[in-house]
Amino acid sequence: MKSASWLAAALGLLAAACGGSNSVIDYGAGSGARTGSPSAPVASQAADLRTHLDLLLAEQVVIVAKETAAAVNHDDAYVGYTSLLTANQSDLGTIVATAFGNTAADNFMNGWSMANAALVDYGIGVVTHNDARSSSAMSALSGTAMPKLAAQVSDMSGLAGDNMTQLLTQQAQDDKTFIDDLAGQRYASFYTDLQTAYFASVRLGDALAQRAAQKFSDRFPGDPTLPAVDRRVSLNLLLQQHAWLATMATDAVVASRDADKTAATAALGLNASALSRSVSDLLGAGVTADFDKAWGARDSALVAYAQKGDADSKSTLTATAAQVATAMHLQPGLVTTELNALIKAIDDQRSKASETIAGDDRAAATSMEPLADSIVS
Repeated sequence: MKSASWLAAALGLLAAACGGSNSVIDYGAGSGARTGSPSAPVASQAADLRTHLDLLLAEQVVIVAKETAAAVNHDDAYVGYTSLLTANQSDLGTIVATAFGNTAADNFMNGWSMANAALVDYGIGVVTHNDARSSSAMSALSGTAMPKLAAQVSDMSGLAGDNMTQLLTQQAQDDKTFIDDLAGQRYASFYTDLQTAYFASVRLGDALAQRAAQKFSDRFPGDPTLPAVDRRVSLNLLLQQHAWLATMATDAVVASRDADKTAATAALGLNASALSRSVSDLLGAGVTADFDKAWGARDSALVAYAQKGDADSKSTLTATAAQVATAMHLQPGLVTTELNALIKAIDDQRSKASETIAGDDRAAATSMEPLADSIVS
């Protein structure tokens, strides 16, 4: 995409981001909506609330990274990834409304929309080397949007306003850091800083879920702070992170960005190590060796398929589904469904299907939740 047309698209999406967020979510097949529910005690309404809030908040961070990367690379996929911010925002608003009511959710999403718009605007300013624009956007984010959002969170939940201001302002700084990394093509720093922002983002979800369970125990029975719920949330976040990192790595492979590929595959390795610890904690140390072998084969096959895209590399990749299913004590169909979603996203990258890549990328990430919840059930 030429710079002028990319900027025109960015400005149009920025205007849309400033608008309302009260759209109805379609939870039908292919929507990317959150599904899956493990058994008690990790399947309580309070546990579900925490899990889904945290996944959406972490997803928002990655979407910002994805749309920024597309902007830096002048990729037509920018439009789709920026539109995903609206989809993520809508899903988040629906969950907040369920927990705290429609009026509170409308107020919350007004502030959230302002924050998203400022992040998009900051990215435009950085990528176009417009220092005045990026400075103004960051001032709006840290000085206006986040304090307003913190006040709205405090009003609807009763959480301390000063604590929320500090938490959300730090989140804005974390987001700025990885955006700057991408603009400077500092890929090793980017993946490190993205991980920091990704896992820090869930502090808000944890706090809101705990508060909702305290205030509305009739609607959200259960304890979202139980160790079992911690393990459910952790595994969900790590598996979602794997899917997003995988398509970052494969995109770098397809586009021949060697430095990005090296850093992305290193980040995938760190994620695999964290997943190994999480799975071993849940299933026992006896699964570690088999998991490490199966998951390592999967990661290698993903990169090889992105590089070659032929029948042999696809066959090698799909064969890893059975290995992963055995190692993680999962139904093979769950892993096959998830892997096929990931393959679809890679195929979009290889064919430059800019209109569908963002939605298929999200579908691959959300298809991880049934795997996580099956393991912890």
